[in-house]
Amino acid sequence: MMAMIADALLAVGALRERQRTTSGESDDALAMVPVSPRELLALLRVFVLSRPRQDADPAHALHWSRWRRQHQQRAADCHRRWNNVTAAAVT
Repeated sequence: MMAMIADALLAVGALRERQRTTSGESDDALAMVPVSPRELLALLRVFVLSRPRQDADPAHALHWSRWRRQHQQRAADCHRRWNNVTAAAVT
């Protein structure tokens, strides 16, 4: 039962994130990669599925998730820029 709920939440979250990014709401200063299903599950574990001795701070989990997604976006942008530079140098 929990797996079905988690799967439904993951699907809805991924769909909403995809719609948000395709609708042009993305701000360059806050550009982030979409939430992956694995990361959404990790966030659900922190906020929804409490464990008896959970040491995870919800504020820290959100901060870490946001930082990681922004870092991945910057890395992807740099990677694309580098590929464009090397492609121009080769041709």
